[in-house]
Amino acid sequence: MTERTTGAGTPPDIRILVVDDHRMVLGSLAAALHATDGFEVVAAVSRSEDVVPAVLKHRPAVILLDYGLPGRDGLALLGDVRAVHPACRIAMMTAMRQRSVVRDAIARGALAVMSKSAPLSQLITTLRGVAAGQLTLDEEVLPWVTQAGDCLLNERERDVLRVVATGASIGEIAAELSLAQGTVRNVASSAIRKLGARNRYDATRIAAEQGWL
Repeated sequence: MTERTTGAGTPPDIRILVVDDHRMVLGSLAAALHATDGFEVVAAVSRSEDVVPAVLKHRPAVILLDYGLPGRDGLALLGDVRAVHPACRIAMMTAMRQRSVVRDAIARGALAVMSKSAPLSQLITTLRGVAAGQLTLDEEVLPWVTQAGDCLLNERERDVLRVVATGASIGEIAAELSLAQGTVRNVASSAIRKLGARNRYDATRIAAEQGWL
């Protein structure tokens, strides 16, 4: 693929890795994204075993990841990718969006789960949101991951946000919960990412509104 230059003052292109085991779909997606302003397709792979090597080589900002890969599926690869490149943001595609798959994907770190039949315009909008670190879910999927009793946060994340709600600083949270300050920051960042929040205070507000605290 040809490289495009970025003008002075223009935000750099979003570096994206596309993963799909259907080569025609893979080629079409990669070509469409590469032709879209603001995206640079750094690699396109069709086999699950090639995903982590591609991530290590290209360090993409975003991965568009097919759920239904043979071998290790998209959910398993979510963990693999986050282990080697935690800063990478992931949008998952699936032919049939099942409630359990969507909830598991979001809980494991995906910022979007979209239908493979979604129009290109929706795909582009979703990927821009994911690149910005936003949890990007459409109206059909959102109730699946926010209904009462289906908390996205683990126990430690809830504990940290409960103390955040008191107005405590990072140091005070660490002392209250007997955790290292670095651990508190990591836990808070995880909660922020899962909830698509702006900061730990916004994450606390969202979690409280959902009844998770």
